[in-house]
Amino acid sequence: MLMLFWFFLLPLISFLFIKFNLTEKIKPYSKKFLTVFVLFAFLGYALGVMQFSLVGLEYKSLGPFATMAEKDGVISWQASKLSHNHFPKASIYAFESFFGLNLGSNFDNGFPWYSFIPNADLWALFYLFIELMLLISGILFINSRLNKDSFFNFFVFIAGFLALIISVLDGGVSSGAAMMAIFFISLYFSRNYLKTENHGFATLLPLMVIGFIGFADVILPIEIGNNFYASSIILFFGLSYYFITEKKSGKLKINLLNAVFALILLFSFVITSAEFMEFSFGREIQPNYFIYSFQQKDSGAGLFVYGLPELLEKEKIDFEVEKFGKIIKSDKAGWSYYALISPERNFRTGELEKILQEKFNSDSYLYVEEATPLRKINSYRILFFDEEFNPEKHLRNEFLASKVIESTVYKDYTEIVIEERTLYLWQMTSILSEIKNNGFKGKILLIKNS
Repeated sequence: MLMLFWFFLLPLISFLFIKFNLTEKIKPYSKKFLTVFVLFAFLGYALGVMQFSLVGLEYKSLGPFATMAEKDGVISWQASKLSHNHFPKASIYAFESFFGLNLGSNFDNGFPWYSFIPNADLWALFYLFIELMLLISGILFINSRLNKDSFFNFFVFIAGFLALIISVLDGGVSSGAAMMAIFFISLYFSRNYLKTENHGFATLLPLMVIGFIGFADVILPIEIGNNFYASSIILFFGLSYYFITEKKSGKLKINLLNAVFALILLFSFVITSAEFMEFSFGREIQPNYFIYSFQQKDSGAGLFVYGLPELLEKEKIDFEVEKFGKIIKSDKAGWSYYALISPERNFRTGELEKILQEKFNSDSYLYVEEATPLRKINSYRILFFDEEFNPEKHLRNEFLASKVIESTVYKDYTEIVIEERTLYLWQMTSILSEIKNNGFKGKILLIKNS
């Protein structure tokens, strides 16, 4: 919604620039605005990497990290990894707190990391200053070129600009938003500043930049593959742009390379369409769902729910879930719920999410995720602060989609080995929910061992 708001607001700002003849006045400074914009874009990502690296050095890990915190009776959790770094998001809560704002419990304002990170206000000051400079320089730059840029150029820059603003605070070096920011800004650069006779190179440059990041993923632990949805969208836009510009220039030829590009374009369109449906309405669950689950060990579909009222009885949730299929097993730990069901009809997780939100009027951000019941064994480090952690007291042997195989208590942390039936992100949420639900009141940091 915020993205759509800016898409409407920025053209209105440009209209005002034109109406008051401001574009001509700032036109001579266009390159300076661009320089400032690029500089602070680099600083934003660099600061995020530096902060993540400092946390990684302190706890001798590249993560992922996760924590959970409670404020005004609302519990929330956050995870952070190099490919999708949420540490900078604490700046949103700092901004909200400083101005006495309340964006609501259904908005992820970064409070969990704000409550955990030392000197969070100082970090927030740096991030918010960078964001302010990006906003000012970006708006001044694009409006200094209104008489020169086409509507398409305007749209391309605005798309990259907004993705950049988001990804500096809620993203990381290879998050979906960062990839889109890099792609659209590279596309704008290739259309307006790249001087080359090689037309194919110019049109494919943005995809080459993203491809380089993909190559980096092979040799660096940044998990760009987790942002598959962004890759398909970028491929779709990038190759569509390539074919349209080649056609307009009269250079489009029928050859093997273009045939491969056409197949990739078709594939990316199919994936993008499916991802659009998933983001809009949730993941589709089918009666024969287990057939499509890779390395499936349990027949059925797994459902993971977070954001439920803490004291809500499991049986009441079971009653709503059973409308979609027979429950094979289910469990609840505080704000989290897991069920393995045998679906009786096709449905999307968004349908169940809407019912649970309306039925139980959750005070926190509620979501339902498909949790393919794969059986994997992972180990985690639990670092506890302000209170002693006792695995026998704070962890059941079996909870949600997890089974504790082994736990070892050390002086400053506890290490647990778990057989899990969900993706590790929901597993980390499950562990934190279980610990907090069993009475642990102190600060806690959960680290997935590589």
